[in-house]
Amino acid sequence: MSNIKIVTDSAIHLSPADIHNYHIHVMNPPILVDGKLYGYVNKISSEKFLQLYNQSTKKPVIGQVSVDKLVKTYDELGADGSQILSIHLSDKLTDTYANAVKAAKKTSSRVTVLNSQVTAAGLAYQVTTAAKDIQMEKPLHEIQSDLENIRNNTRIYFSVQCNLQLVNHQIVGKLRGLLERQMNVQYILQFTNNEFSFVTRGRKEELVNKFWDQQLRTMHHERIVKLAILHSGGSQRATFLYKMLSDEFPFVPISMIATNPEMASFIGPESTGVTYLLG
Repeated sequence: MSNIKIVTDSAIHLSPADIHNYHIHVMNPPILVDGKLYGYVNKISSEKFLQLYNQSTKKPVIGQVSVDKLVKTYDELGADGSQILSIHLSDKLTDTYANAVKAAKKTSSRVTVLNSQVTAAGLAYQVTTAAKDIQMEKPLHEIQSDLENIRNNTRIYFSVQCNLQLVNHQIVGKLRGLLERQMNVQYILQFTNNEFSFVTRGRKEELVNKFWDQQLRTMHHERIVKLAILHSGGSQRATFLYKMLSDEFPFVPISMIATNPEMASFIGPESTGVTYLLG
């Protein structure tokens, strides 16, 4: 059986040790300010990115991983005859998946490109599953089936306090965004079926707490095997959620992570995300 190598995005929430041990190749998009290179995503924290965003008149943006860069990566990784499994963030968040599809047609290597259809923590679930499958020498079609099962069993929620980034990415309309920002509206969003959808929105913190009261009742009827809490900016809300979920699910491994610029650019400052996997 030929070897299979994994390529994925820098937004993936895996430790450097896991990336090294699973031999995962991580693509690293540039950060641009006024069209000029400022740095690279894996070299800057979400806090620094958001600070730059809030303080600069010329806003930083996450650049694309180019088709040429992907072709070069695929050519190098496949030079020894290896197959390549290229797994990327939802195409609703970045253009990397679309560019990877183009690159796969140009490279001399055998490349399978997958749209994870999830956000950062969900991407980690799929990539680690693929890595473990590869260690077990599963064929590619079985790995793809396992990843589809993981995707279908991933649940993703975000709590967003400031809607500027939601407006910038056309998740909230400009006029509505302006009015709701003046009213200090907060949001709970779900990312499901490769789309953001609003669960609830309102001016009072009680609405967020009410959502979690209801959601916890649902979660207690589910078999949760992994849980991740992401935050951008301050960690106060994330710490509260970590304690609450640890008390509710004491036997489920829970991680709390500062999200990187790719996700921070969508959810904005002082936001939190909860992603969990059903077994």
